[in-house]
Amino acid sequence: MRVTAVVLACALAAGCGGKAHPRAPKPPPVKPLPASAYAHYLRGRIAMREGQFALASQRFRAAAASAPGEAPIRVALIQALRRAGHGGEALRELNRALSDFPRDADVWIAAGNLYRGLRRRPAAVNAFERSVALAPDEERAYLGLAGALGAMGRTAEVEKTYRALLRHVPDSVTGHYRLARIESARRDFRAALPHLRQAIELDPDHIEARVALARALRATGDVNGAVDTLRQAFDRSGGDPDVGDQLFHQLLDVGDRKGAVELLGLLDRDDLDAETRIAFGYLDLQIGENQAALALANKLLANDPRSGDARLLRAQALDAMGRGMDGLAPLLDLHPDETAYAQCRAFAAELLARAGQNDRALTMVTDGLAAQPTSIDLIISHALVFERRGDGAQARAVFEDALRDRPGNSDLIYAYGSLIDRLGDPVRAEAIIGEILARNPNDAGALNFIGYSLADRNADLPRAQRMVERAVELSPGNGYVLDSLGWVQFRQGRLNEAFATLRRAARLAPREPEILWHLAELRLSRGQRQKALALLEQAAALRPEGRVRTHIDARLRALRSP
Repeated sequence: MRVTAVVLACALAAGCGGKAHPRAPKPPPVKPLPASAYAHYLRGRIAMREGQFALASQRFRAAAASAPGEAPIRVALIQALRRAGHGGEALRELNRALSDFPRDADVWIAAGNLYRGLRRRPAAVNAFERSVALAPDEERAYLGLAGALGAMGRTAEVEKTYRALLRHVPDSVTGHYRLARIESARRDFRAALPHLRQAIELDPDHIEARVALARALRATGDVNGAVDTLRQAFDRSGGDPDVGDQLFHQLLDVGDRKGAVELLGLLDRDDLDAETRIAFGYLDLQIGENQAALALANKLLANDPRSGDARLLRAQALDAMGRGMDGLAPLLDLHPDETAYAQCRAFAAELLARAGQNDRALTMVTDGLAAQPTSIDLIISHALVFERRGDGAQARAVFEDALRDRPGNSDLIYAYGSLIDRLGDPVRAEAIIGEILARNPNDAGALNFIGYSLADRNADLPRAQRMVERAVELSPGNGYVLDSLGWVQFRQGRLNEAFATLRRAARLAPREPEILWHLAELRLSRGQRQKALALLEQAAALRPEGRVRTHIDARLRALRSP
């Protein structure tokens, strides 16, 4: 006879003699925590939230005593002891927990976190690997492992860990975002795009992912997409000033000056701190909105008349309007203990030196140094006053004395190298600035300085290109760095690329005479005499100094001659 599936199932269930096998026993029900353990545990959690880690440790220890078989309580105790700074005690508790719960992934995650905090990095990696093996779908295990591997410099394995995380937990927002950051860091922006988009789809309020997506879109040529993405990030962040600053530069980059001006109006709010608002004032100055910067400075001074930072913004706005000396007196009416004293003195000295009052400028700086002898701003100003007086040797001596006391100070080294360059020894200047790169090969300012210097001398252009392109990677929205890249391209005869790069630089730094001069040189190379003349006249109106003024004046004389 044919045996149906139902009959077969019944036979298997009944076994020999038609007697049913007993069912597998049900797992015992989970016993509730004793009331005392539960109360101590909740109080420990509250103490953790309030930052009272020693109290939390006491509560969790009491809970563990009432419920010794509960791994989560032991994990909480280890975490509290670690946060309270009791690393040795936390380690002893961890060893007991690992003995009692050797197959609990959360205990191994706690082990990894503790080992990493104690700088036992190989042990941390091993602990997180154990937690991954025990709980392949636990996001925290992969994130901990990636962090431990990163601390050991095992970057290739970090990327593999994030990819493994996304195979097991495809909806991990952190996994998508961090993998995209790795891909972006090696400039593989196209690979980063889908991960950033996925992170945003899973978490629409992930502002960092939106900002990173904007950068990736910009790097892949989708400029308008980058601007739209930053606008969304700005709106979703509730008008975050840092996001707004990036959006401002993106708008300038695409030539939307009107949008940038309107954005500054949105960014400046009375509820922001004065430091942030002053930064917006300098953005106004960057695009020539001098009256807006002056109005903001006056508004801030109405709230805090003694603010040195607001006085300095006011003075620089007046200077941009050709009224620099009108802002001089408030710069000097500050006590050494007040904010921005040194910066105000340094700018006052610059105003006086530009007006030919070098002796007064020198007295002002030396008085300032008597009050604040370690001020980098005043030391640099001291040297610059000597330079304006035509005493290059004394200016060099100021820097050399300061660098003997602070041999690794990058600001001093950079200012010293710039001085030597202006005094006509660019090779020596490059060597001085090279000291910064010896300590930090990714210093964008130093890379830009040397790359531009080489291009300006038309020397070793391949090296100049490498250095400036790296500076652009490190500081992608910097008009001055883009100007250097455009000048390198111009020297190499890559005129179309140079034109596009220099126009971007001029959009980002529209009041920089040197960029306008470079654009004029490019126009002249194309035979566009009138356009070059207009650019040079615009540059001259911005009151350039030194070598740049010499070049601009010489070109203007040549173009205006019959």
